[in-house]
Amino acid sequence: MTAPTMVEQVVLPYGYIFVYGVFGIAGFIVGWVAQRGNYCFVNAMSSVFTTKSYDRFGALLILFGGSALTTGLLVATGIVPAVDQYYNNYFSGWYIIVGALIFGFGATMAGGCNLSMLYRAASGYVQNWIELFGMMVGTFIFAVAIWPFQSFTMQSGILSTKEGAYIEYLPYDIFHTISGWSVGITAVVLGVPLIGLGLYLQIKTRRKWKALGIGKYSPTSISSVGNSPSSSFVRLQSTNATFPGTVPIKTPSFFRKLNLADAKNMILLRTPYGANLSTLLLGGALLMVFIAGAGYTFNYLVITSSDGGRFLEYILMPFGTNLALGTPWYNSALPIVDPSVLMVVMLVVGAFSASLLSGDFKIRFPRQKKRLVIGFLGGILVGIGVRVALGCNIGMMWTNFAQLGYDGMLFLIAMLGGVFLAVKVQLRIV
Repeated sequence: MTAPTMVEQVVLPYGYIFVYGVFGIAGFIVGWVAQRGNYCFVNAMSSVFTTKSYDRFGALLILFGGSALTTGLLVATGIVPAVDQYYNNYFSGWYIIVGALIFGFGATMAGGCNLSMLYRAASGYVQNWIELFGMMVGTFIFAVAIWPFQSFTMQSGILSTKEGAYIEYLPYDIFHTISGWSVGITAVVLGVPLIGLGLYLQIKTRRKWKALGIGKYSPTSISSVGNSPSSSFVRLQSTNATFPGTVPIKTPSFFRKLNLADAKNMILLRTPYGANLSTLLLGGALLMVFIAGAGYTFNYLVITSSDGGRFLEYILMPFGTNLALGTPWYNSALPIVDPSVLMVVMLVVGAFSASLLSGDFKIRFPRQKKRLVIGFLGGILVGIGVRVALGCNIGMMWTNFAQLGYDGMLFLIAMLGGVFLAVKVQLRIV
């Protein structure tokens, strides 16, 4: 049987300037939407274990399923070549599970995932600045102490596949062929159940809200004030409140008609975006880079797992220290001048713009100063975890669903385990 091609193919022949422009716009959209929707993967997962709320976790499942379905159908219909979907599939192995577990634990302790870390830092949350610095330190620790061993196991095939790409591509793994029908069937089988499950969990949660008298209002995000999920849960228990947070915020959803007043308030930045609207816009940003970046570069969203972790390298360069010259991992990581770096920069610009124009921007210190120390230590674990797992909740988990791979599923399960453990720990120390 002939092996599938490993030669990427360009979809839009407009050159790299166009690609950089699209990636920059996509980054801005992601930052803006994440800030306005308070979109955090850790919040979505921790709320499952604290308040038994599945609304935002359901939105995540819709995001994963919708991404798998749309990218798969683009490939199945011939709009995007299959090689541009599977080319950047990573190896799979022990490190996905271990790294995601560490990442989930560290991100929950620190107060946010890689995406929320950036948009909250851009909104003035000092704890997330500290988390970002901790992630840089964690990346350096990984590069020096862990990467040599991990790369050996990957190259030797010890609890690891020795190839990525189409070897990790579900249409090829299941049907042993890559064609329009095999990709289409896989996209439907993977995407539709995830979307259905996500919608079911949201309906179930909103019915619970309605029964409790919450009605068309949903609670603020658990970490909307920069504290840990469990600390909010402790306050919830002590006050006999129904949900964590401060004041319930009106958040339009797919289950309630979006009237002109809602639309006006969102456009004028008076109210946040609902979870599903944010999901739809973020999915659109992914499709932008998936199509525009095909044949040019890594054509998926990248937040901080590589670029953010390498900020320490950028910071040290003006002082004559270049980590890429003699430090493991850094010398084989992404170049500084890359569309994904621009995406991260524009994400911060988008989040800052949204917070500033909406009046949300404010330099905020956590009420408990020990949260700064916990944020730093959690950030170190985040830096280690995302590098061990070869990516974060965006660049590995979400991306791999869009790649029709199976590493995203492994990451999701392991990250949930890490979040669960962190919630239990925080309930004891807060």
